[in-house]
Amino acid sequence: MNLYLSLLDRMEKGEKENPSIGIILCADKDHLDVEIALQDINKPIGVAEYQLLLPKEQLQALIVNEINESENDSE
Repeated sequence: MNLYLSLLDRMEKGEKENPSIGIILCADKDHLDVEIALQDINKPIGVAEYQLLLPKEQLQALIVNEINESENDSE
């Protein structure tokens, strides 16, 4: 995360813009991975819970489309 925020600030951020912030999307904000990812980081980073649920039919259609695109790309 720090790498991407630093690149964003160096390459894209305007002179009058505030420093970039990072957002980590995870299922459990008490998870050890989040704690380790944020350890010793001085940049502002937000942590919140996010869950994406798709209806079964929409998820199946998405998977079928991805498979078809993958097969078409490999031909």
